[in-house]
Amino acid sequence: MTSLTLGLNFFGGHDTAIFALFDDDYYGLSQERITRIKHDAIFPIDAIEEMIRYKKINPLEIKTLNVGIATKAFEERIFNEYAYEMTTTLKKMIQGNNEHLFIKEFVKKKENLLNSGKVNMLKSFLLNKHGRAYLKMQFTGKKLPLNEIIKKHLNKIFPNAQLNLKFYEHHLTHAYSTYYSSKFDNSLVFTFDGEGDGYFSKLYEVNDGDFKEIGSSKNRYVESMKKYDFADSGYASIGNIYSIFTYLLGFTPNADEGKVEALAAFGNYDNQLHYELCNSVSVDKEQLSIEIDVEKLNALFEQNNLDKILNALSKEDISSAVQKFTEEIALEYLSIAKEQYPSENICLAGGVTANVIMNMNIFENLFKNVYIIPAMGDDGIAQGAAVMMKKEQSNQSLRFPAMPYFGSSYSKQEVENALKNANLKYADLGNDAYLKAADFIVEGKIGALFHGRCEFGPRALGNRSIIADVRNRDIQQIINKDIKNRPLFQPFCPSILSDERERLFENSYNNKHMTAAFKLKEEFKDEIPGSVHVDLTARVQFVSPEDNPNYYALIKHVKALTGFGVIINTSFNKHGRTMVLTPQHAITDFKDTNLDFMVIEGFLIEK
Repeated sequence: MTSLTLGLNFFGGHDTAIFALFDDDYYGLSQERITRIKHDAIFPIDAIEEMIRYKKINPLEIKTLNVGIATKAFEERIFNEYAYEMTTTLKKMIQGNNEHLFIKEFVKKKENLLNSGKVNMLKSFLLNKHGRAYLKMQFTGKKLPLNEIIKKHLNKIFPNAQLNLKFYEHHLTHAYSTYYSSKFDNSLVFTFDGEGDGYFSKLYEVNDGDFKEIGSSKNRYVESMKKYDFADSGYASIGNIYSIFTYLLGFTPNADEGKVEALAAFGNYDNQLHYELCNSVSVDKEQLSIEIDVEKLNALFEQNNLDKILNALSKEDISSAVQKFTEEIALEYLSIAKEQYPSENICLAGGVTANVIMNMNIFENLFKNVYIIPAMGDDGIAQGAAVMMKKEQSNQSLRFPAMPYFGSSYSKQEVENALKNANLKYADLGNDAYLKAADFIVEGKIGALFHGRCEFGPRALGNRSIIADVRNRDIQQIINKDIKNRPLFQPFCPSILSDERERLFENSYNNKHMTAAFKLKEEFKDEIPGSVHVDLTARVQFVSPEDNPNYYALIKHVKALTGFGVIINTSFNKHGRTMVLTPQHAITDFKDTNLDFMVIEGFLIEK
C-alpha cells in the first residue's frame, strides 16, 4: 500500500474524527473514542495511530497522502485562540512543573465555558501527550497557519509521503457524507448545523452525484448572545439557539441537546418564549433561506427580558417551546423547498438533525423517503471530506454499507489477554453467548455487548451496547439511576426486529441507525413500556439478519421467549465517558457500573 485517502475534522470546537478510504474497506473513528474526552477537538493523531494499528499499515510505505480537510475556513485560519492563550501560560507552568494546578486554575478562569465542549478541548490539549506537543510548537509565540501545523503532524506520522491537502466547505462535506451513504440517486440534501463556514444550513438538489446548491442560511451576529461563548461568540443560528437553552436549563451545550428534546415531551410549548423565538426567524421563499431577525433576537436575549420570560416558565415548558420552534422552522423551510424542487427523497446531516422528533415530523409530513447519516454531527464531515477528495481523483461510484461499523475490532486472543490481565472469570461460549444474553435480560438482568468493529457516529448499534428487557416498566429509571447516572426523565432506545416494524408502529420506515423517532401503537404501550418515551415515541434501530447476525439472533431469541422482538439498546459506557472502543475500556466500565453481565467476543463475564 503506497497511497492513502484520508478525511479529517478537527479544531471546530468539537467532534474531531478521521475517515479513510481503502480499496476494499473503510475506516472511521472519532478522537474521543481514544482519549475518552467527550466531543474531543484535538488534532486526531491518536485516531490515526489506531487506524495504523488496526489496518496494519506501515506508515513508511505511504508515498502519497491525500488529505481532505472538512472546513474551508481552516485554509486561512491561524492557530486556535484558546490553544494560543494556553501556550503563553503553559511556558510558565512547565517551568514550575505544576501541570495539574495549571489545568485547574485555567479552567476556573474560564467558568463561562464550564458547560461547553470547548473546556473538553482545553483539557485535551493539556492532558494528551500529542496536545502538549502541539502547544509546544507554538512556544516561539508565532501564530502558525493551521495548514502548516497539519503538515507538521502528518509528516511526523508519514515521513516519506507527499502530502496533498485540500480544504472543503463545511456543509458540502456534510452533504456528501449523507448522500453517498444513502441509496438515493436523486434527492434533496439538507444540512442543518450550529455553524460552518459562516452558514448554519444549506440545501442541495442532487442528481446522480451532481450537487447543485439551491438554498443557504447565514449565521447573523447578535450582540446579546455574545456572552454564550460556546455558541460561536454571538453568531446566531437555530442550532446555537437550541444550545444556549440547553445551557440555561443546566445541561452541557453541544452535548446534552438530547436531554432538552426528552424534557420537551413533558411540557407545553404554547407560551411567550415560543412566540418570541418564532417571531425572530422567518423563511425567505425567493432565496430559500432561514433568516434571523437580529433586532428581535437581540431584544429577546437581553438579560432582563430573557430572565423575565424564563422565570415565568417551568423547565419542561422552556424545553417544549425550543423544541417546537426548531421543528416548525425546519418543516416550514423544507415544505417550501419541496414545492419549488419536488422530490420524495431527502438526505439529512448536521448536528441539528440529531433531533429525532424533528426528523419524525419531516418524514410524517413531507418526504416519503428519508435518510439521516449515522454520523450526522461534525465527526461525519471527515467522511464527507474523504469522499470529496476521492471523487476528485476518480469518478468511480462510491457507496457505503448500510451499517456504519467502520471502527476497530479486536481478536479473541486480544480480548482474552485483557480479561486475564484484569483477573476476571469468564466462559467462552462463542455465538451461544448472545443467546445466553437474551436469557439473562428476560430474567431481568442488565448486560453489555462488545463485538466486532465499533460504530462510527454517536449511536450504539449492537456492537458496543448496553441491553435490557423492555417489558419492565421501571427499567429506564433503573438504568438511568444505577448504571448511566443520567436524569430519570431520559428515555432509552429500542432495537427491534425489522419484521416487527409494521406490527408495532403506526407510521415508520426501515431506519437502521436510531436517527428518527416513530410512534408506537397505543395497544402495545403497557406490554413493552421500556421501549418508549412518555409521548409514545421511540428512537428505533430496526435490525435485519444481514445487518448484524449475532445481534439479530439475540433479539429473535428474546421474541421467542417473550413474544416481542424488542430490547433496550443504549451505548456501552459509564456516564461522562465516551462509548467504549477497546477491551480495556469495556472491562473498566463493566467494573465501574452495576451491570450484571458482559458478552465480549463470545466470552461471558458475570458479576
